[in-house]
Amino acid sequence: MANNAVLIRGMDRDIYNNVVAKAKQQGKNVADLVNEALAQYMNQSQPESQDVFDTKKLVLAGSVLLSKSDIMGLHKELGPFHLENSGELTFEKDVDREAFQKIERITNTGKLRVPTDVHHFALLKAGHVRGEVEKY
Repeated sequence: MANNAVLIRGMDRDIYNNVVAKAKQQGKNVADLVNEALAQYMNQSQPESQDVFDTKKLVLAGSVLLSKSDIMGLHKELGPFHLENSGELTFEKDVDREAFQKIERITNTGKLRVPTDVHHFALLKAGHVRGEVEKY
C-alpha cells in the first residue's frame, strides 16, 4: 500500500498519544484506529431527517391530547411526520385509520393512550414500543 500521509492540523496531542497507546495495545497502527473511529462517527452522525421520506419529528413531553383534526392539520403543514412521545400522549376517540396514515412513525417511551378500535394502527406505527400503551 502506498504511503499517503494525511496531516491533521490542530489535533489534540493528548488524544493522539492515547490513540498511539491504544493502537499498540491492539496490535494495530494509528491509521487503522483513526479510520475505524471516523467511519463509526460518520455512520452515527447521519441526520435523522434522512429517515423514511425525510420525516419531520415532533417531540412531545408532558400530557398531550391529539384529535383527528390536529393530526390532519399537522400533516397539512408539515407533510409526513414522526411523533416522539416521552410523556403521556392521548389520541382522542375520533382518531381513525385515515388520521394514522398521516403519521409516519411513533416513538413512544412514555404512555400512549389509544382508542380500542384503532389500537392496532398505533402499534403498527410505533413498531418497537418502549413505553406503555393503554387501550381505552
